[in-house]
Amino acid sequence: MTAWLSLLKKELRLGFPVFLFSVIAFIVVASFFTYRGYRIGITWEALTIISGIAIGVNVFFLPIYLFYSLQSERKKLHLWLHNLMPSYSLLGAKIVAGLISMIGTLLLTGGTFLLASNQVKKTLPIQLEFVNMTQVSLWGGSHLFLLSIDFAVWSLFYWMIFLLCTRYLGTFLSYLSTFVFFILTTSIYGWFTTSWIYQKLIMWGQFHLPNMIESSNFHIDTIAADFFTEINQITLFAGEYLFEIVFAFILFIVSCWILDRKVEV
Repeated sequence: MTAWLSLLKKELRLGFPVFLFSVIAFIVVASFFTYRGYRIGITWEALTIISGIAIGVNVFFLPIYLFYSLQSERKKLHLWLHNLMPSYSLLGAKIVAGLISMIGTLLLTGGTFLLASNQVKKTLPIQLEFVNMTQVSLWGGSHLFLLSIDFAVWSLFYWMIFLLCTRYLGTFLSYLSTFVFFILTTSIYGWFTTSWIYQKLIMWGQFHLPNMIESSNFHIDTIAADFFTEINQITLFAGEYLFEIVFAFILFIVSCWILDRKVEV
């Protein structure tokens, strides 16, 4: 465990430039839009919008973090692969390090969003108390992490395919072959998700989106009311969550197997 924690610290240092760039980029972009908003009298509204967008963009943080980390390892691949730890420990450390860094960026963007939105509430004639921010944060945050991990596992899988191709092809042809393989496999997966077999596999354990809209005494227009009512009526299936988790786990195992048996020599 101590050795793995040391590896985790190393991964955090290796991926720190991605974290630092994300923080600086958010501060610069948020400052620019806040200034533009200030010029036209919507300072907090502008900051709320840009920080909300930044929270959503975080779904791509983990795949980008892993790509940078793996690309850095490629420069000294033989040293990384000669680590005595199994491949799942090597790749797991990268994922955990990415998640820790992602939490840091979410604390920054999420904290900015809550601060700005709270100021907006104070200036709007109609209060926004009908939104249960605790449930929205928990529900949205958990799905943001799940989706980001899913993207990250797919990224790991295609990176292992790329490393496998580099054993037989040049770098350019390896990138090209991996891209073709990406198009082929995603097309097959997309076709599968529209098939009746997939529907049979996932359409069980039906449940509804938690009630995130609190009752209120003030008036909101009909369109807004219908919109929030539709949000609360979204139907989800436990089978879909289970399928995605199992499929992501299989992709991770396959990636580890490729790294152990086909890449590591």
